Amino acid sequence: MKSTLSRLGVATIVSGTILSTLAPLQSYAATSEGTVNTPILNVRSDSSTSSSIVGKLTEGTTVDVYAVNDEWAQIEFKGQKRYVSSDYLTLLPTSIKNTNSLYIAKENAQMYTSMTSSSSIKASIKQGDTVTYLSTHGASGSWYKVSYKGNTGYVAKRYFSLSKSGSVTSQVTKSYMTIATTKVHVSTSSSSRVVVTLSKGQKVILQSLHGATNSWAKISYNGVTGYVAMKNLQSTTTTLTKSLFVHNPTNLYNSMSSSKTAIRALKPGTIVTRISTHGATGSWSKVTYQSTTGYVPTRDLSETFTPIATPYYAQQDTKLYSSMSSSKKTLLQIPKGTKVEQFAKFGASGSWYQVRYNNTTGYVVARDFALTPPIGIKKNVSYTNYPMTTQTMAERQMAQFAQTDAHRFENAYLPRAWVSVNGVTGTITKPEMIVVSRVGTALKAAASSNSSTLIKIPYDAEIEYVNRYTSGSTTWYKVKYGSITGYVTPSSVVGTANILSQPSLGSHAYGQINTGEKVSITGQQGNYYTISYKRPAGHNIRVFDNTWRRASVDDLLPYVDPSQIDANSRSFYQFLDLSKSAGTTATTLNKVLTSKGTLSGQGQAFVDAASMYGVNEVYLLSHAILETGHGTSLLAKGVPVDKDGNALINSSGNRIYPERPVAATVYNMYGIQATDSNPLGNGAKYAFQQKWFSPKEAIIGGAYWIGASYINHPTYKQNTLYKMRFNPSSPGTHQYATDIGWAAKQTTSIYNIYQSLDAYTLNFDVPKYQ
Repeated sequence: MKSTLSRLGVATIVSGTILSTLAPLQSYAATSEGTVNTPILNVRSDSSTSSSIVGKLTEGTTVDVYAVNDEWAQIEFKGQKRYVSSDYLTLLPTSIKNTNSLYIAKENAQMYTSMTSSSSIKASIKQGDTVTYLSTHGASGSWYKVSYKGNTGYVAKRYFSLSKSGSVTSQVTKSYMTIATTKVHVSTSSSSRVVVTLSKGQKVILQSLHGATNSWAKISYNGVTGYVAMKNLQSTTTTLTKSLFVHNPTNLYNSMSSSKTAIRALKPGTIVTRISTHGATGSWSKVTYQSTTGYVPTRDLSETFTPIATPYYAQQDTKLYSSMSSSKKTLLQIPKGTKVEQFAKFGASGSWYQVRYNNTTGYVVARDFALTPPIGIKKNVSYTNYPMTTQTMAERQMAQFAQTDAHRFENAYLPRAWVSVNGVTGTITKPEMIVVSRVGTALKAAASSNSSTLIKIPYDAEIEYVNRYTSGSTTWYKVKYGSITGYVTPSSVVGTANILSQPSLGSHAYGQINTGEKVSITGQQGNYYTISYKRPAGHNIRVFDNTWRRASVDDLLPYVDPSQIDANSRSFYQFLDLSKSAGTTATTLNKVLTSKGTLSGQGQAFVDAASMYGVNEVYLLSHAILETGHGTSLLAKGVPVDKDGNALINSSGNRIYPERPVAATVYNMYGIQATDSNPLGNGAKYAFQQKWFSPKEAIIGGAYWIGASYINHPTYKQNTLYKMRFNPSSPGTHQYATDIGWAAKQTTSIYNIYQSLDAYTLNFDVPKYQ
């Protein structure tokens, strides 16, 4: 979601045909797992781009894979076999699923007929009872399909742990030790009440693991029982003393916390002694090196090591294979000019290299690589220091209501006390509302912008909802401010009823919801309803939406931290200096613009715009493609407006205000001023004011606005996508979008266009935090 744009992009699935070479399938017997390697991946009903989209997966999600070929992978999605593009799925090492594992209930649990707690209950499972595990389900693997006393159904994963050798125990009782100052909470939430704080080195008894990734542990200590973060515990019995190689350049740290300090740098080939592993997934190793003890990311260690003299560069577009055979699966495409890390040579004459690219290890044909970049392609990387930590950066972004669609398939909770329910429809009854417009809002005498203003209500003032007045598509709230009653617009206020990420008032709030709004009730958990709601046009972005929800600090960290973005990945292009030309031609750009609606044939307009206003032409083109839906949006096709620039069609393209004559047709190719509250109307009015009466005028004129407002602005100097989204010089101000993934989503198109050029120079400007 964004403040000035009209459309969001998702990963484009490559063209495919019916899957004919998939391996034989067996129900609930997936043979391997795969991880999504693109920001958003469409899940389809069949192995064809013409089939319907049944859902979406986010980057990093792990799914069960039944079969795969060069174009499609068959996966499990919400309990059914579905299809995704295999190009955007990185296969993990093969591991046959155990369909007969015994699991133990850590506490009382319910078995449901489907993967939702609002479905019918088939059986009640008591703490300590065993069930037979059949399969894992849900986008994040949060549900198990199990059999229990003759019943088969679905249970929440968090209630179960795997038994050992079939033995039945109601809880885990292992001795652990705290490795840092640790808070013991009353629940699995860092915002819940703290029972006691333990110092480093305290021994506790671990009873059970909780959370989708076992990130929380239930422990007992001196008669006190509560929950702690698993990352703060270390087994007192398990040690892994072993000599290992440092495989990647890394640091030896004094701790595993976010405030850790590097003790010394470790080069590839360095031998360290591992003492133990830490974290819920063993992601950290405690090691000693030259009498110094510290912590190293486990991913940077290995049992073997082949020295890497220098990096190798792809001399042409090539493929990364899963094994030393061009007939095997292609893991990734490696573009010309890309740097890879070479581990070893294979074959009688070293005809294959084992390399790593974009965090994926595989094999390439040696003749496609050389020690120097190919002629015509140059890459320059510079760094800019900022006086803050990534944690501070993420917190400042969250304060400005950053949004994400990563939680769109997760439950959203509403306290029952704030809603009146009739059947499956709920009406928000919490009357308090807050003015969120920074300039305050006018309290009107009547439900009309032309009526007199009774008083100016200041920012952050509390008002009381009375009722509402709706005329056509326009809604006004009748409210009371002190002793004065009048009308305000929905965009200037927000209700105080929080929509929560967990059934707890202290949990992260996905957004608020306005008084009087109706929601769909999808289930109930204790004193909370689970709800579904789509934010109406004209409402403030702080209002909850099923898809676009408020991002947490943990959601933001992977996006704001440049160190987590591979320098050879597509996402790295969010650091591309957009004030420098790509040096391409209109002919080349027109090839990219084939079948792109009103953008087709406009290559020269982009070249001219780049030259006139100092904005990278590849960026302008990719930006326009994204914002116009490949040249097919209403703002790209042309919007008829009246003499004042008001749109004469609605968001469905239907004519409105038939009594008003059409004064002009306007175009807006970058979605400029197409704000979330009214993208079509506001985008069209701005285009009218700028006299963008043709696609060419919109392309060139919009380039000036982007350059002057962001890239070449004398104060902000936001010359990269990253800076446009996060503005590290002044976080939370003058930001182009509210979607935390906006910068990364822009990069795929830019990256792909660059791959069609034979010669170019890439200049990157990367932030560096403390």
